[in-house]
Amino acid sequence: MSTFGLTFYVLIWPVLSTLVLLTLCVALIRDIRKAKKDGDTLV
Repeated sequence: MSTFGLTFYVLIWPVLSTLVLLTLCVALIRDIRKAKKDGDTLV
């Protein structure tokens, strides 16, 4: 494997994990706002 390929492979994982975390946080914030709007609790 080339140096560029290995570097790209190693550096792509933090980007992917950041995107997943961001997606989860956005979904949680939307759920919190919807629950407050409806007068419900998350649990």
